[in-house]
Amino acid sequence: MEYLNAGDTMTAKKLLSKAIEIDEDYVAAYVGTTAVYRETRNFKKEKESADIAFEKVKKIFPKWPEEMIWGILENRQYLRAICDKATTSQISGNLKEAEKLYRLILKLNPGDNQGVRYLIAGLFAGLSPRYIDNMFDEGNEHQNWDKLENLAREQNAQHNFWSEPQFEQ
Repeated sequence: MEYLNAGDTMTAKKLLSKAIEIDEDYVAAYVGTTAVYRETRNFKKEKESADIAFEKVKKIFPKWPEEMIWGILENRQYLRAICDKATTSQISGNLKEAEKLYRLILKLNPGDNQGVRYLIAGLFAGLSPRYIDNMFDEGNEHQNWDKLENLAREQNAQHNFWSEPQFEQ
């Protein structure tokens, strides 16, 4: 993934393919290939890879657990795979499936360390996952995520998809 982050998609793809050769059930490798295809704007391959990753996750979890907390590093590949399936479903126009999967992630990981609340808010507002990613980038650049927070608050008021965690004091 460091190669992908550095813009070297070919090396990233090659190494991820090797990882899949070694272990065809390694979900993180499929999540990585999904990211490679997203970066190279090959939606057909992005969706195929996201579908495979999601099927691997369902094989590991035939019944969803009560929780899949982001803080447990092993869980991140599964949460990312579910999210990739949701975003590709949304882009394909399968909004009900996308909503169902976004809500699943928020149930499994109620702290929402992934920012899925912004993606589902975007879905309800008619904004694409890529648009939400751009809003993240803008927030990161200016160290101000008010646009995302306002979007999530407005859409959550209408669609009730997330409860902000309450921490004991």
